[in-house]
Amino acid sequence: MSDARSTGTVIVGDGPAAWIMALAISRGAPARVTVITQPSPGDVDPYGPALTAPPAIRDHHADLGLHDAEVMAAAVPLFGLALEGWGDAPAFIPFGQTGADMASVTFHQQLARLDRLDALADHSLSAQAARRRRYAPPSTDPASFLSTLDHGLSLDAGPYAALLRRHALKAGATVIEGAVRTVERAPSGAVAAVSLADGATVPGDLFIDASGPAAVLTDAPLQSWASDLPFDRLHVETTPDSEPPLHLVFRTPGDGLERDAPLPGRRVQARLTRGGDGAPFQPGRRDRFRDRNVIAVGAAAQVLPPLGAGALHLIHRAAGHLVRLWPATADGAVEAREFDRLMTAEVEADRDFALMLLRRQGATLTAPAAHRLALFEARGRVSRREQEPFTPGFLAAALLASGVRPRRVDPMAEALDPAMLAARADRIRDLASRTASTLPPWNPAP
Repeated sequence: MSDARSTGTVIVGDGPAAWIMALAISRGAPARVTVITQPSPGDVDPYGPALTAPPAIRDHHADLGLHDAEVMAAAVPLFGLALEGWGDAPAFIPFGQTGADMASVTFHQQLARLDRLDALADHSLSAQAARRRRYAPPSTDPASFLSTLDHGLSLDAGPYAALLRRHALKAGATVIEGAVRTVERAPSGAVAAVSLADGATVPGDLFIDASGPAAVLTDAPLQSWASDLPFDRLHVETTPDSEPPLHLVFRTPGDGLERDAPLPGRRVQARLTRGGDGAPFQPGRRDRFRDRNVIAVGAAAQVLPPLGAGALHLIHRAAGHLVRLWPATADGAVEAREFDRLMTAEVEADRDFALMLLRRQGATLTAPAAHRLALFEARGRVSRREQEPFTPGFLAAALLASGVRPRRVDPMAEALDPAMLAARADRIRDLASRTASTLPPWNPAP
C-alpha cells in the first residue's frame, strides 16, 4: 500500500545541489519544500569532493543567510588560478583588483604600453597573498588597499552539504529519506509525482532534479560538447597535504589537463586525458534547463570543463533565478522561458571561457569564443557577457596567462607618458608586496 504526501516543490538529491535549492526556495519562495534524499554522488560536478567557486560565492552565501565563519570551517580560500604549461613559466590569474585603471584605460593596457604584461599579477594583492600563503578577508572600506583583495572558495562537499541541510531544515524544508523508484507523468509530459522504493508516492507542482549524473527526473535531451574538447576520460585522486596552496593549479602534462584543488589538510587532483583508463568524461548540457515542471541543476543539467566559474556557482545562480522568477500563473510558461534563457547564456559563457584557455590543447572554439579571442588579440579589448561572474580585469589576466598577446596597444594607452605609467605601476606593485607581507599566515578553521 502506498501513501500520498502532499508537497508543492519536490527536490530529488542529497548533496550540495539539492540543499542549495532547498534553502533558497524555503527562504525566498511561496512554496512547501520536500527533499527526497536520493543518493546523488557527484551532484555538483565530477571532479571530486573539492567544490570550487569564484568570489561571487560569498555573496550567494550571504543571500542564503550563511555566515563566513561557518562556511570557512569547510573551505580553503582561493586567491586565483595558476596555469602551468601554457607558456615558458607559470602564470597566475588573480581574483580581486589588479593594479588601477586610469579613467577608461584599463591596467593591463597600461602595462601593454610599457611592454610589461608578463608582470601583471605582481600588481595584485591577491596574487601576492597567495604566494606567501597569507590570508585576510577583503576590506569593505574602499579607501583601504585591502579592498582590492578578493577570494573564491574551495569547499569540502560533505561538510558543505551538511551545513546547507541544517539551514534548509531550519528554514522549513522537510525530508523524506528514500530513493525514487518510478516517475509518474501527466499526459502533458510534466511530472505529477514520484514513487519511492518503500511504496510511498510524493506528488508535487514543481520538481528539482539535483540527483547528479543519474538525472532521475529530467527528460530534456543532452547536447554533447565532446567534439569541442580533447578529453574523454577523467581520473580523480585525493592526497594528504598539510599546507595546500591558496589557489587552484592547472597543468597541461602531455595531451592532458590536471586540476589541483586544495581542501583543509589535503588536495584533490582531477586529471582529464584522451583515451586510457578512467571514468568516461562526457561534457555537455541539457537542451532545456527547465523542461515543463522539472528544473535540472548541477551535474543533472551540465558537465563543464574544470576551468571557469564552475557548476557550484551556476547552481547558486539557478536558485536565485528560480526564486526571482517564481511563477505568476499555473503553468509559469513566461518565467520558464526566461529561466532557460538566463541559464543557457551563463552555462555557455562558462564553457566558452574554458575553450579559450584550452585552445592550444586542441579545444574547438565556438563562434562567440572566437570573437572574444579575436577582439583581445587585436588591441587587448575585453568583451564581457551578460551575468558573467568575472571582472574584465580577470578576463584579461586569464587570456594573457594562456599566452595571448595583443598585436597593438590601445590608442588611449599609447597617448600616456610611459615614465609616469612605470612609476605608478611600481608603486602599486611594491604596495601589494608590502601589504601581503603584513597579512597573517593562513590557518584552517579549527
